[in-house]
Amino acid sequence: MTDQHTVLDRGYANVPIPFGWFAVAMSGDIAPGEIKTLQYFATELVIWRGENGQVNAVDPFCPHLGAHLGVNSDVVGNDLRCPFHHWSFNGEGGVTDIPYTKLIPPKLKRSCLPTWPVEEKDGVIFVWYHPNKAAPKWEVARLPNCPDGEWVLAETHEWIINIHCQEITENGQDYAHFGAVHGVPYAPSTQFMNEGWVRRNTVVAEMKTPKGLMTGKIDVTATGPGQSMVEYTDVTHVVQSQQVTPINSQTTHVRWQMYHIPGLSEGRMRVTQARMRDLVKQINQDIPIWNRKRFNEHPLLVKGDGPMLAYREQYARYYQFDEENKTGSVAAGN
Repeated sequence: MTDQHTVLDRGYANVPIPFGWFAVAMSGDIAPGEIKTLQYFATELVIWRGENGQVNAVDPFCPHLGAHLGVNSDVVGNDLRCPFHHWSFNGEGGVTDIPYTKLIPPKLKRSCLPTWPVEEKDGVIFVWYHPNKAAPKWEVARLPNCPDGEWVLAETHEWIINIHCQEITENGQDYAHFGAVHGVPYAPSTQFMNEGWVRRNTVVAEMKTPKGLMTGKIDVTATGPGQSMVEYTDVTHVVQSQQVTPINSQTTHVRWQMYHIPGLSEGRMRVTQARMRDLVKQINQDIPIWNRKRFNEHPLLVKGDGPMLAYREQYARYYQFDEENKTGSVAAGN
């Protein structure tokens, strides 16, 4: 008899965390002068916003005598001041002030506290994660061009899901589940293309609406493992900006920002809101499956399952932490 407290091995514990740009907060989550400790990538980092509006991120422990920089620290101007001895650090990890000495060694002024590259785009704060602290290899993606004016931010959503981050975007390549889980009545026609660090998908499918079937088009541009821009063109025009961020190898933080075109009539607005509700309903249909599914490194696939292997082949690049040794390719299923 199985003990009710037994934790099933779902195959994620040994899957690496990929490198890339990942969302760690929304812009409104951290005000000037505010400090936060964040838990992502199976570690911690401390972020703060200076008086100049710039967000900075550093490793959590002071290199002097080990105080945690997220506990009782202060922002002084644009710098982070340690609570233990009031050493101050800039966003490059260099010491800018030690109150009890004017003799700061040059190597401390340059950088002695490990930092995280930070970008803030379209209301989202991203950090670059790489286990070997390698420099960023691509830029943070921006929203697609709006056909008429500026996109209108309508809704934001977030979920904590018990699954490795690779599975979230792999789900979009699993065309067979569209009917079984989401009720799409016919198999979609699709295109799939890899362009270096970018993956593009186009899916055309019949959708059920109160007025009958309607052809809908979905264009996905995924930049790295952490960002996807999903553009829906059907009864309305909606962009879903998605970020998936690994908390650890078995837990993922998913964020959505939902945008629509400006100038909608009352009727078009109701249709647009209904479309967005349906998209949220779909991820909520996926989440119970994700929360309990297992990672199959060598899945049994048949015709109609979608470009799963092509997806994994491209995704494997984000596990190649050492370009010469190709470390971490286990999760690609190769």
